[in-house]
Amino acid sequence: MKKRIITAIVLILLLLPITVLNYPKWVFNIFQVVMLLFVIMGALELIHMYEKEKPIKIVVQVVIIVLSLLTYMNVGGMIAPLNPQVLPGLSLITLNLNPVIILSFVTVILLSLLVFIDDFSGSDLGKAFTIINYIGLGAASITILRYLGVRFIVYVALISMMTDIFAYFFGIAFGKHKMAPRISPKKSWEGAIAGTFFGTIIASSFAIFYGVIFSPDGFLGYIFNPDGYQTIFDNFTSIGNEHLLIQALIIIPITLLGSISAQIGDLVASKLKRNYKIKDFGNIFPGHGGILDRFDSIIFIGIMFLGIFILIKQFYPM
Repeated sequence: MKKRIITAIVLILLLLPITVLNYPKWVFNIFQVVMLLFVIMGALELIHMYEKEKPIKIVVQVVIIVLSLLTYMNVGGMIAPLNPQVLPGLSLITLNLNPVIILSFVTVILLSLLVFIDDFSGSDLGKAFTIINYIGLGAASITILRYLGVRFIVYVALISMMTDIFAYFFGIAFGKHKMAPRISPKKSWEGAIAGTFFGTIIASSFAIFYGVIFSPDGFLGYIFNPDGYQTIFDNFTSIGNEHLLIQALIIIPITLLGSISAQIGDLVASKLKRNYKIKDFGNIFPGHGGILDRFDSIIFIGIMFLGIFILIKQFYPM
């Protein structure tokens, strides 16, 4: 436990500045470099997991990592429909190509491996696609949310953390009915419901009363809310101009979906680890495991929220 707490404190000290600060501008550039490393390490963790079944040739590993990076960089082009108001002078590390182009290249290259790599099978093809989409799209989603502003990435982090914390403690205290015993024996329906309830309430309150919690003139307001946004939708979509009650009726269901997604993401990671008989994806974070052990829920929420926010932005532009 001591090792876990120390690692958590170090992670917060390292990641918090590049996650919440917009200036100086090079801070966000550091964030993008960290996310590139995130893609490489995340892809390697899944590759090593799949190697529990059979070795994967170095050339195939390199192809998977490169295609994961290309997917991450290219999905950054999806920032355009969101019309970000934060950090307008910066651009994502992106190829500025239509995502369909990269998807076509990824598909052709992976299918070609069936011909040119003798022991590359149909199941290996599925594993490669899983790594590229899960890691590439997941990292891109997190980066885009960060690009949109501190409120978005903190909102996602709150959903993930509050859901996990309350599910854990309520599960210990009141858990009687196993939710997915073959995947994660310790998870209960009581914990899952409590985590969803409190995660939704707390994160929704943050999104709805953002301007009250972080007043520009208040404590930390100059860091988290220097532009004086009132809600998470303010200056992002025309919904931000609606009455607070109308915004709440939209924010709460979205947050609920996010909380459910966080738990699904955790179960997906648990299922993968159980299938391949590993305790953790890696050991880069002492007491916490690997990249995917620590950020599995946030990746899942990020992917879903990216789609939701693009839809909202297109149907309700400023």
